[in-house]
Amino acid sequence: MDEANIGADTSRVTSVARKTRRSQADRSAATRAKVIAAARDVLCAQGYSGATMHAIRDAAGMSLGAIQHQFPTKAKLMAAVAAEFSAYRIGVYREAIRRGRSPRQSMENLIDANFEMISRPEMAAVLEIHLARRNDPDLDREVGPSTRRFDRRVRLWAYSILHAAGISEDERHLSVQLLNNAVTRGLTVEYIRNPDAAFVARAVRIWKQQMLDLIFGTGG
Repeated sequence: MDEANIGADTSRVTSVARKTRRSQADRSAATRAKVIAAARDVLCAQGYSGATMHAIRDAAGMSLGAIQHQFPTKAKLMAAVAAEFSAYRIGVYREAIRRGRSPRQSMENLIDANFEMISRPEMAAVLEIHLARRNDPDLDREVGPSTRRFDRRVRLWAYSILHAAGISEDERHLSVQLLNNAVTRGLTVEYIRNPDAAFVARAVRIWKQQMLDLIFGTGG
């Protein structure tokens, strides 16, 4: 066999190997996405205690072994649910801030983007996860790192907006951020109990105006 034929055969083998690896990776990614979606839905419908691996297995329509191949423990699966939503929120928030033509508008866009999350099933699912962390050390250990990264990212964005407006971050502004987190979680619970979008929207409009006035002043 001449060198040209050897080279051609090697290229074909390499191409097949790459396609096989891609195919396996695609299947693995599809399985992970399906399991994460099932876990999110069960969390929303049944809460954290009801989101057992067996309940998620039934919702996903696959074997427990297939799920545990991707997520060996419930804590790791819950962490994946939380991390995926954090990544989504970061992308949405970044784009919302980018659209702002002034610091106030960027902050307003960020507030709007945050409250748009309330009606998403992921928000309810992640809230269930965070509430469960206090009594589950394994869950807290798995979820904690990505949560802290997300919180730091959002705080840095808020700081950058304030800095661009010539406002120094102080205890008052930190308290406003804390209050905003509390309002977001509270309205998420209200939406779970009574998914009335108009009701939530009215509350959001009132709180958003209060926030902007507290941050930028009533004449800002």
